[in-house]
Amino acid sequence: MLRAQLRRQAQASTKKTAEARMQGLVVFSVAGQRMAARTDEIGGVMPWPGATTVPSDTPFVAALVRHEKHCLPVFDLAAKLNRTMHDSDPLCLIVKHIDGPMAICIDSQVPSLHMVARTSIRYRAENDPDIAGSCVAGEEELPIINLTTLGVSSIRSTR
Repeated sequence: MLRAQLRRQAQASTKKTAEARMQGLVVFSVAGQRMAARTDEIGGVMPWPGATTVPSDTPFVAALVRHEKHCLPVFDLAAKLNRTMHDSDPLCLIVKHIDGPMAICIDSQVPSLHMVARTSIRYRAENDPDIAGSCVAGEEELPIINLTTLGVSSIRSTR
């Protein structure tokens, strides 16, 4: 009995070590540009509910969407990337932002989950603080976007 317990403990610790070496990423596209984000920064995906334009001084935030009993600000990631959304049935990506939940309009292609080895993620300091680095998911190299702090540097630089 003791051997079986030790074997299970060894297998469990090996599994935990392997999981610690992996990073879950969600791959999605905005106006045709594919990118990845950490799974812990995603609150969900739903059909695009339609947005209501509102006056705003916040860069890239000029609309609201209804989500359950709340209204969420919409971050226009396509505009930040200097792209135009052409999709007729976009999806809504709910983001766990430091200032509270936020919505992003993404292409209609359903986002996919990828488990990537942490060693294959290349973190780098770029001119754009919203980009954390890059990774290879599937067979393509994708930028990793910081959804938790998306746009924070844009807001601070305009004040």
